[in-house]
Order: sequence, then structure tokens, then C-alpha cells
Amino acid sequence: MKCSCEQKMKLELRTVMYTRSVMIRHVPVLVCDHCLTYELIPSMRPDLKKCVDLLGPDPSINSFSLTEYHELARLIYEVLAEGDYSEDSLKQILEHEIQERINLLLDLYGMAESLQDQAWVSDLRLRLSQLSVILPEMNVFHADV
Repeated sequence: MKCSCEQKMKLELRTVMYTRSVMIRHVPVLVCDHCLTYELIPSMRPDLKKCVDLLGPDPSINSFSLTEYHELARLIYEVLAEGDYSEDSLKQILEHEIQERINLLLDLYGMAESLQDQAWVSDLRLRLSQLSVILPEMNVFHADV
């Protein structure tokens, strides 16, 4: 993606603060090194808002990792932890890993349905929805190549 200053933005994991008392670690953001701005990946906004809403007005925790609650954040964390990639190779690796994870989750979904495990089915639906919303944005990433 491009920043408003027309420079390419890169993907990073950052820590964001909620109500000055809760640190949310490993939040995927797009960063512009030129104008020093950053923005949350657009498809992550609703899910991060849900996470924050669950904390309530007086949170009992002071820190958590988004990777514990969001499949895309977990996948990005895993990919970035594997190595230092060029911008172009990172896009390709992420797209491949997202597709692979979706395939794995679909296989697990079939198993969960056959076992009639509704809690597992619900969890897998949520995880699949968290990954599938990024796919249209991946096309935006390819437009900059």
C-alpha cells in the first residue's frame, strides 16, 4: 500500500496502548518510513475494536498479545519471526502462508463438523473469517509491486 505521501508502506508489528493502561502487543500495522506515520491494517480494525470492547472501561489486565486472539496477527508474527524478508518476498510469503492456513483450517472445520463439536466449529469459523478478510487487501499489496 502507499501512504498519503505516495511512499510505500511496510508491514510491522507494533505495540499500541488502550486507555493508557493496557499494552496490546503484536498489532499488525502499515508504516511509512518517509513521513513516520502508521495505520492499522484496514481489515484488522473491527477485530481490534472487538478485543478492546471485551476489555471494558476498567480493564483487569495491563498487557496482552493480539496473536492470542487473532489468526492473522498470529500468522504475521510467525512469518516475521522466521526471518528478515524483502518487501516483495514478504508479500509472497504472507499470501502463501495465509492460503495454507486457510486450507488447514478448512480441513479442521470438516473434522469438527463430522465430530459435531460446535465449540470447535465456532472457533474455526472465527479464525477463517479473520484470515479471509485480508485476501482483498492482498490484491492491493500486489498492485504496488
